[in-house]
Amino acid sequence: AGGIYAVLEAMRRHPQEAKVQHQGCRALASLAVNNDNNKVSIAAVGGISAVLEAMRRNAQEVKVQHQGCRALANLAFNNDNNSVSIATAAGTSAVAAAMRQHPQDLNLQHHGREALSILARYSNND
Repeated sequence: AGGIYAVLEAMRRHPQEAKVQHQGCRALASLAVNNDNNKVSIAAVGGISAVLEAMRRNAQEVKVQHQGCRALANLAFNNDNNSVSIATAAGTSAVAAAMRQHPQDLNLQHHGREALSILARYSNND
């Protein structure tokens, strides 16, 4: 879990640095893919809110939005607790906003659709 803490600390220390936020979301997405323990650990130490905050602060930055959508999808996949947490924290709206803001980015659109399909059953029109 040391890598998770390091990533989140960098994201917290540099909230206005789009490159740090992009790489932080990318790292969290990679750590969460096919790793149930990391999904739980990332959520437990504030990773979901860090991704959503990165997306909120960097709405114009397509790379942050793409990796944010990817991270949320990976964190939610096969994890009901994370899915509920993301949906409750307006994650569905954040993903939809990213997709609207950057319709030309096919990777973002792919990961956005993936996240929305997972989160749809947990969302109450946040």
